[in-house]
Amino acid sequence: MMDEKQAWRVWITGLVLFAITVALSVTVTRNGVTLGITEHQQAGTAVRADEIQAAWNTAGVRGNAMAAMLADLVFIGVFAWGSYLLGRVFSGAANGLIRVIGLVVVTSAIVFGLTDYIETILQFTQLLLDKGSDWMAGTAATVRPVKILTFCIAFFGIMLALVVRRFSQDPA
Repeated sequence: MMDEKQAWRVWITGLVLFAITVALSVTVTRNGVTLGITEHQQAGTAVRADEIQAAWNTAGVRGNAMAAMLADLVFIGVFAWGSYLLGRVFSGAANGLIRVIGLVVVTSAIVFGLTDYIETILQFTQLLLDKGSDWMAGTAATVRPVKILTFCIAFFGIMLALVVRRFSQDPA
């Protein structure tokens, strides 16, 4: 098991990768393109995915979308792993509240990783095929809210555990 310092490094690296992924995603909405990665995640149908991908192809930003999705695939693993590790650190705390928060973070990290990988792999597959798929688009759109919720729980759970730990320690 990694020590806490190493777990923080992994988690912070995940946040840096998140920023890179967001920056790459923003480049998709240039050259007059108004439909970005988020809209593709929410597409829900093959027709809508095809419309978005056609706009990307026309504007010459398909490669940008691929780069953003590839970065997302790396981010997901690093952030989920870092969140899991920090959740494990906190779940071993003597303070019961911190321990519970840690277990919630562990669970959220696992669910986040699974749902975001499902969403992004299905989204990337449609992009690679240059063809939307109803079941892929529908599944990606269905898991998206769970992914967002569990990302937030993991992120803010880690922040909360850190604050509780900081303010629950005996003065030196």
